[in-house]
Amino acid sequence: MALMSFPSLLVTLVMFSILYAFRLYSRTRDARPLPPGPKGLPFIGNINDMPKPGVLECHHWSQLKKTYGPISSITVLGQTFIIINDAEIAVELLRDRSAIYSSRPMQTFSCEM
Repeated sequence: MALMSFPSLLVTLVMFSILYAFRLYSRTRDARPLPPGPKGLPFIGNINDMPKPGVLECHHWSQLKKTYGPISSITVLGQTFIIINDAEIAVELLRDRSAIYSSRPMQTFSCEM
């Protein structure tokens, strides 16, 4: 099997660079600011900041609360997680503001079966 020629390798590299720049531009332009959190690495995000095996998750996330406050965020492999470490804030969002979040579509499989 022959290696890719230089022009095709260059075209592929340019295409990936344009795709990455467009993705980065569209994410920063449309996104609202996230709560504070640890800075992640490109592509993998904060996968190194996830709880290690054998460590209680509650202890790991309480350390994150001490560093970044009661609401923090991490991004793992492109998926953003908002972590709420305060019971009062969680109750306010889930009980007191439930009318805002209750307009989700009906899921037949998980609700009716």
